[in-house]
Amino acid sequence: MTSNHSTRADSPAHASLGLSLVLLLSLGAMWGGITALAKFVTMAGVPALGYAFWQTFGAGIILVLISFARGKPPPLGRTHLRHYLIIGAIGSAIPTTNLFYALSNLSTGVVALVITTVPLFTYLLSLAARVEGFDWRRAAGIGLGLAGALLILLPKGSLPSPDLIPFVILAFLSPFFYSLNSVYAIKFHPPQMDSMHAAAGMMFASSLMLLPASLATGTFHPLWNDFALADGLILVHMVLAALTFHMYFVLLRRTGPVYFSQVAFIVTINAVMWGVILFDEQHSLWIWLALALVFGGVALVNWRHKKQSATP
Repeated sequence: MTSNHSTRADSPAHASLGLSLVLLLSLGAMWGGITALAKFVTMAGVPALGYAFWQTFGAGIILVLISFARGKPPPLGRTHLRHYLIIGAIGSAIPTTNLFYALSNLSTGVVALVITTVPLFTYLLSLAARVEGFDWRRAAGIGLGLAGALLILLPKGSLPSPDLIPFVILAFLSPFFYSLNSVYAIKFHPPQMDSMHAAAGMMFASSLMLLPASLATGTFHPLWNDFALADGLILVHMVLAALTFHMYFVLLRRTGPVYFSQVAFIVTINAVMWGVILFDEQHSLWIWLALALVFGGVALVNWRHKKQSATP
């Protein structure tokens, strides 16, 4: 006997929400693992600019080849090229290099905690760009997130050394730029550009900026000299970057910047876990309290969106 009423599980909206959740969890898990991978590479002495160049260049090559194999090469109009340059700078070149530099000075867990503030920055920027409206509950979430950030910086004994405070402050630039890119990419997405095109263009544009910067600063990393484990991990990172940034644009276009920004939760949990397992990282009580406050703040920021998403 068949029912005259379709269940929520059979509805297209529910299936779409389920796929978005799978993408969110998968992307967060992979980015969390990549954070630990990047920590290992930076510990091996690979400079941040040189590392960022190879990661973006390799990912760009992979994505462009896939685009041509699909018979849909990236569009190269003036609007598209400008879009690639902007998202390449604010979505990859600046925040990724800064993140690698932070990882060379800070523990994986602290950097992961900083990344958790992505949803807070995203909401503030979405509010400024009028992508989202003001909500007191979300404003309270921003306050909790700020309190969590201060718990990293202010209490004595929160960090292993007070000398690390400038590196933590600098690390906060990465979630800001990642958030700025998400809001920009969704608000100014050009026509005739799909998620594969956006990812390929962003990676290539980023590598074009990073190559002269690494050469000018003497931080270019020649992969072909004394190929070691760290160089092999860079090759792995190229493949993972191609996959994850394609998933990034797919999820961003499906759900919008605020829902997408919840990926920071998953990234942080995975990165902290890998930091403890692989690098035997130990964190002070202040860091764990900061993590709890930031998580609470992000939950409040995303509360209204979750309620709206649950409405049939």
